[in-house]
Amino acid sequence: MTFFQSVILGIVQGLTEFIPVSSSGHLIIFPELVGWEQGGLAFDTTLHLGTLVALLVYFYKDLRSMLFSIIKDIRKMAFRFTFYSPESKLVVWLLIATIPAGIAAFLFGDFLESTFRSMLSVSVFLLLGSVLMFFADRFGKNEDRSQPVPHVSFKKVFTAGLFQCLALFSGVSRSGATISGGLLSGLNRTQAAKISFLLSIPIIAAAGIFQLPDALDEYSGVGAGAGLGILISGFLSSALSGYLAVSFLMKYLNSHGLKLFIIYRVLLSIFLMFLYLS
Repeated sequence: MTFFQSVILGIVQGLTEFIPVSSSGHLIIFPELVGWEQGGLAFDTTLHLGTLVALLVYFYKDLRSMLFSIIKDIRKMAFRFTFYSPESKLVVWLLIATIPAGIAAFLFGDFLESTFRSMLSVSVFLLLGSVLMFFADRFGKNEDRSQPVPHVSFKKVFTAGLFQCLALFSGVSRSGATISGGLLSGLNRTQAAKISFLLSIPIIAAAGIFQLPDALDEYSGVGAGAGLGILISGFLSSALSGYLAVSFLMKYLNSHGLKLFIIYRVLLSIFLMFLYLS
């Protein structure tokens, strides 16, 4: 893999990680369409760390507020396991809601990612994910400003967390699944997107930290530091494009639904099936 390829793949990862079109699916599709070698799971994980940085930067104020709130509540807690602030409660809810996807990834992640990495399987899951997003967009909470803002509860956050398990199938899309879960649970679009992105932080961090040693070992033999340079260039491009993508989507969903992304996913799925069968 060249520096140019790593930068382009980093941009693909950053843009598609948060826009609900499946980053893992595009990291399989794009290299195959242009005739590049696959980066591998270790390289893909390094790109995910770049998008993790994008999330930490974008939600810096929210995360700092959550951290200070939970520290303050822990001091108040003494011998009573009670969280007083909404920020502290949300942190606990997010961590609990991450557990199902973490368990599923630990038990089935390697098998699913190695088994469903063909263009045909990606096209199928792109289509199935589009069906889920269609129903969520159609029957979920709309963005009617005249209606009161829906209450964020543990049940709604946990529901979005359960849907995050579907992201193990390349083509479904982590953000698409969790935003859909949030909408179907009663959150509005903006709330669903925010919960979706916050939910992804611990799961991406855990996967990235776990896979990073393999990534460094894999590229250490390229020579003259080029292997590490490839990782760094991909990391930086995914972080920058990821920040732009999450910023765009948070604003876009204020007044638009998921229709544009659904249409793109369906057309891409049909195109991939045509290539596979021709």
